[in-house]
Amino acid sequence: MHTARYMNQTITINTLERSEWNKLYLASKQGKLTCIHCEVPLRMALSIHEKPSFIHPDPIDEACYTETNSTMSVQKVQSQPREFSGFRLPTNSQIEKEPTKETKWKEPEPLVVRHRFQEPKPLNSQFDPYRRSLEGTSLSFNEEQWRSIKKTDGPLLILAGAGSGKTRVITARAAYMITELGIPLNRIALVTFTSKAAQEMKERMLLYPGITKEMGERLLIRTFHSLFLQMLKHHQSEQWHHSRLIQSPHYLVKQIGMTLGLDENEFAYDSAVTQISFWKNHMIAPEQVKTKTAFEEKVKTLYQEYEQQKQVQHYYDFDDILLGCLALLQENPALLEKYQERFSYLSVDEFQDINLLQFEIVRLLSQKNDNLCVVGDDDQSIYAFRGSDPSFIQSFQSYYPSAMIVTLEDNYRSTHEIIGTANTVIQKNQQRLSKTLRAQVTKVDNTPTIFYPYNEEEEASIIVEEITSTLATGQSIEQIAVLFRTSAGARALTERLIEADIPFQLDQTAGTFYDKPIVQKALAFLRLALYEDHDEAAPYALQALFLKQDKHLELIAIKQKRACTLLEAFPFLTGTQPFQRKKLQQLPRLCKNLTTLSPIQALESIEQDIGFKDTLKKQAQEGNQLDKGSDSFRQLKALARQHDTVASFLHYIDCMTVKIKDHKYRPRSPGVQLLTIHRAKGLEFEHVFIIGCVDRSLPHDYALDALKEGDEAPLQEERRLLYVAMTRAKSRLYLSSPLYYFENRSFTSRFLLPVLKNRSQS
Repeated sequence: MHTARYMNQTITINTLERSEWNKLYLASKQGKLTCIHCEVPLRMALSIHEKPSFIHPDPIDEACYTETNSTMSVQKVQSQPREFSGFRLPTNSQIEKEPTKETKWKEPEPLVVRHRFQEPKPLNSQFDPYRRSLEGTSLSFNEEQWRSIKKTDGPLLILAGAGSGKTRVITARAAYMITELGIPLNRIALVTFTSKAAQEMKERMLLYPGITKEMGERLLIRTFHSLFLQMLKHHQSEQWHHSRLIQSPHYLVKQIGMTLGLDENEFAYDSAVTQISFWKNHMIAPEQVKTKTAFEEKVKTLYQEYEQQKQVQHYYDFDDILLGCLALLQENPALLEKYQERFSYLSVDEFQDINLLQFEIVRLLSQKNDNLCVVGDDDQSIYAFRGSDPSFIQSFQSYYPSAMIVTLEDNYRSTHEIIGTANTVIQKNQQRLSKTLRAQVTKVDNTPTIFYPYNEEEEASIIVEEITSTLATGQSIEQIAVLFRTSAGARALTERLIEADIPFQLDQTAGTFYDKPIVQKALAFLRLALYEDHDEAAPYALQALFLKQDKHLELIAIKQKRACTLLEAFPFLTGTQPFQRKKLQQLPRLCKNLTTLSPIQALESIEQDIGFKDTLKKQAQEGNQLDKGSDSFRQLKALARQHDTVASFLHYIDCMTVKIKDHKYRPRSPGVQLLTIHRAKGLEFEHVFIIGCVDRSLPHDYALDALKEGDEAPLQEERRLLYVAMTRAKSRLYLSSPLYYFENRSFTSRFLLPVLKNRSQS
């Protein structure tokens, strides 16, 4: 059906503004849409694959049945639209009018980039004893994997593409050295980045014939930090005692920052800690830091104080473990030689993620025997913010001229269509080692699809509808993942999943979207407008007006003295600057007027009339470059468009905040996986949705800004991020390109244009 009744008005979906679709969809969830013929509640369908429509539960009435099964060619639409409860509704006139591009539903596009199937190379190891020992097990290897396993002496780079079985190869190689070559366990070491990866290797080792549980326990498989800390404790036990380790630097850095007057509601401490770690991993001492921005200048001061505090209190952090280990080996030649013998055969996993400090230690440990095996994929290097540098894997042969390079290109995870699309994306990166993945999985009708919602709100609704349909087919809920560039992109989706009562898993170590200081500051004015004595909102309003927190006590005193509300007390604050006085004088009138406006109009008034734009500007200068305050405010505006009144808007936010926090403390259970792309690395799922595939989201703003300055490296890493996200999908891949993102007109990610171009030419 194409028509419905909402709030006593007839709605025609073909002519309704596209921006209103999601609002109408949410209204249908509440039973507020009815059939114009029989008054039965209708459901509005939003879908990736089909145009939106109204669904009648049981069209028995002849008029209902006729409309349900007919296509309407001419609709009654508005020539002079008027606003009613937030909707632009028609007057009774009939015209034939082609909807605008933004009103139209845009067809999803299949991304067909099929690469010709190539059979794996035949094995030449038919009579190899080790090959025969694996017969009857689930372990099998292609020719390139066998080459990697049997190359045990000298430097080796295993360039392992996504889904190519690198963990199987690195563990099989270790098992081969132990059981076939008789290399002692105490001369082999496997090093990786995460405890999870190390544990997986230990479990894999026990699958190989001849490897006993006792041998598996003796074999050294550790993370970088775990191994290097063990070395330090062995020689300097008191200095590196576990009680001295700072598990999280955030608390100490924040303590120092507060003494320097850096307000936690305005200063991005998470970014500061990341920046300090970046400098340390590049071996840049505080006095060597060269700052480029006012934010970095403040972080440099924090860095200096942080290092001094650690030194005084004899503490160390995880970055100090790397620095300490490098110093230990450089300053003790005899000790270095001992460890070079101990690690005669050193293997490093995920080598594309190595940083300068780790690389220097690995070089020292391997320089005597040269038996260094590194496994990785420069196309999956996505941790530059931690100091990771893909140039180490890309230039491996320049450091080790005799190195053999084996490229693993057979992908055992994804369909041909997914791999073909991912190859087309990543091959546009200029600085990469040449490789082209070949899919070894054969499935039909699994073409990746790009779809075009109106904005992030409609995007979330469409994805939840698709997830609901997928679950109805019997698909395991844990095999569905939604990936996003930054956690800010998950807000709308989280709320739709909660409303649909679909279980999900989301890392929620940080607060909710509504806990963000910039959001709290904006909402404070709405709260004061509805309740002029809102004591919790007043401090946030003061911050937004660049007033110190001690003014809150003065507000309370003024309220009591003048027998007025907190809102009415603002103009009487003392000790304010001239630019603040005018705002304070106008604040009660402007706030009271907010209740007469729609939520979106109210937020725009807060931004322009009350001067919140100045708060946003300050946040942009001092905040996290990946999670700008202006982005959060624009998200809030997009949400405001879904509500009719300020009261209903705030009620929704308060209820949703409670639901999100309740979800956070529930026992962990199977659910849809909501992950940043960084957290999704190393994982795989049958169904993957990648949201926000538009310029200034993926690639992110900061990468495009860097490109303007002549630095292409961040843009190349952003392309690698999309590649990593795409290669998480085993069977189904959906990419979302909203027409509007965070209130701004958006354009499909430049990374997908080569794929779309190939499709149009095919």
